[in-house]
Amino acid sequence: MENILHDISAVAGVTGCFVCDGEGRFVASTLSNIFDESALATVGRTINQTTAGLFTTRRRKIQELDLLYSGERLVIKPLSEGCLCVLCARSINVPLLNLTANVAARKLTEVMRKRAPQPSAAIAEGPSMDQALEDVVDAYPNIVGPILDLEHSLTADNRDSVLTHLGRRAAETVFQRRYASVRVPASIPQGLELVVVSAVSPFAIANAQGNRLDVLACPFCRNLPSPVARCHFLAGFVQGLLNSISGLDNVEVSETLCRAKGDDTCSFLATRTRGQV
Repeated sequence: MENILHDISAVAGVTGCFVCDGEGRFVASTLSNIFDESALATVGRTINQTTAGLFTTRRRKIQELDLLYSGERLVIKPLSEGCLCVLCARSINVPLLNLTANVAARKLTEVMRKRAPQPSAAIAEGPSMDQALEDVVDAYPNIVGPILDLEHSLTADNRDSVLTHLGRRAAETVFQRRYASVRVPASIPQGLELVVVSAVSPFAIANAQGNRLDVLACPFCRNLPSPVARCHFLAGFVQGLLNSISGLDNVEVSETLCRAKGDDTCSFLATRTRGQV
């Protein structure tokens, strides 16, 4: 991957470039001597949220974003899982840049697919991931039916990863539609209280306690006994909402209790992989 990025950086007028994954997490960069990883991850997460919002508005994928500033420009190439960002001079020859960047984006798409789980391939026999995302977002907050229908179409081998991935992506779009203008401190407890409880409450009874979200009578596992927790969409949804809050990134969410395996409630614990909670 680094060789691909260095090819782009060698184009005249390019300051450097970086790649973030579908969750906005930093992957690789030629800008490490200028920006630290956390700053680039923040940019990547914002870009992912923006492209998700544009997709919802325009009903088609975004091929490229070109952001112009006083002396520089940021050219963004969405990948299947994440984005390629190229920082360059405002006066750069964009067609010349694209000769290299478009080829690099195709190569990076393949690299990123190999790095990450492949939920879209996992549901190849049913609706595409983009179509499933569109259906869920359009149905929100009445999403229980579409999610359960999708779950029934999946095999045991791919169900968990597909539903978790879909939950994260749906949450990013819901956040942009409803919560992007809400001022929320970069804190997991505040994020759960101010955003997640509000977003989940239309279809489930939810309460936040510190870093934990409790969901009573969860509709995603009702009458579905299981030896393990199975509310994968909801876990991804909570994670996607928290990671969409400005300044709050690298949040992981795990389901610690689930009514499907006999617990009294479904509980989700949110933690940060680095930084302060």
